[in-house]
Amino acid sequence: MMKKILLLLIAVFSLVGWSQASESYVYFYGNSCAHCLKVEKYFEENNIEKSYKISKHEVFENAENRQLLSSYLKKLNLSRSQVGTPFMVIESGGQLNSLMGDVDIIAYFSALQKGEKFDLDSYLTGATAQTAIDLDKEAVQNPVKFLGIMVPMAAADSINPCAFAVMLLLLSTIFSKSKSRKKTIAAGLLFSLAIFLSYLLIGMGFYKVLGYAEVTTAFKRIVGIVGLLIAGANIKDYFRYGEGFLMEVPMAWRPKMMKIIQSAVSPMGAFVIGILVSLFLLPCSSGPYFVVLGLLKSENVSIAGLGIGYLVLYNLIFILPMLVITLLVGTGQASVEKIAKMKNKNTKLMHLIMGVMMLLLSIYVIGSMYFDWLNFNI
Repeated sequence: MMKKILLLLIAVFSLVGWSQASESYVYFYGNSCAHCLKVEKYFEENNIEKSYKISKHEVFENAENRQLLSSYLKKLNLSRSQVGTPFMVIESGGQLNSLMGDVDIIAYFSALQKGEKFDLDSYLTGATAQTAIDLDKEAVQNPVKFLGIMVPMAAADSINPCAFAVMLLLLSTIFSKSKSRKKTIAAGLLFSLAIFLSYLLIGMGFYKVLGYAEVTTAFKRIVGIVGLLIAGANIKDYFRYGEGFLMEVPMAWRPKMMKIIQSAVSPMGAFVIGILVSLFLLPCSSGPYFVVLGLLKSENVSIAGLGIGYLVLYNLIFILPMLVITLLVGTGQASVEKIAKMKNKNTKLMHLIMGVMMLLLSIYVIGSMYFDWLNFNI
């Protein structure tokens, strides 16, 4: 009798194991979906993808994946208006079931992990915590909210002491050699144009590199942590300027940079020098720029579309003070010495402003992983 009971138990457990092993999961998510990030975080922390057969498909940017989702919806007799991300299709024994929303998907896999029974019928297409999908279009665009973050960051980045010092040295060099205000203005404008084009291309290149990274909670966390480090370094420069390292052009680079700038003899020469000097300025001004690019990537903005507009606007704001200084000096309304004195007096304050702005941005990036109302599609 005992032997029969034992054999029966073995058979039952074998059937349960076979049933679980025979189940496969098709998971649809969106890169800028906050609820999807919660599921991703749960999967990472509990090794779900290693334990279960899950195929993942991003639907906000990938048209083929949206078509795949549409085909599953037809089989499930669901309309597009009923569906949001995250969305999980469960294939078991030739039958299809579905779950929607981070709450239900996490509850389902939590039950599996604990060996508990999960009543799928009561959870089918549950409308708890999901982000709506438009299967015919890209993610809904909301540029206004993002501009409210990007524009202040670009403005804070533009008032950095490195850019001011470089521009003042260039204008002083050109004017002392040419004695011409017109040439001085032309040189300043072309130098600013060179910085604009260089930073725009650098931003596009960096964003393309980021394109190889998959947007996960870990990626967003890295963006936030990098921002916190930059914020801390700039705030340090306000309280202990000159101690340790500076968020400026490294001291070892400065003699070479000054030599390059002082070699300028014409407006076109200033343009060429601007391209070279942009590389020297990267340690001083690239931090906020790269964090904003990371935020763009975390929201999965296409660099071929709206993203290029953001980069153009950011860099126009970045060179705006250079243009103002050029016109003030070139028209004789202010001297290089007077502006340099103001810059030196407020250098630490510039670092503090940048540090506070970066701190707020980093808090936002990290907070958006946990609070849905902070998220937006851009």
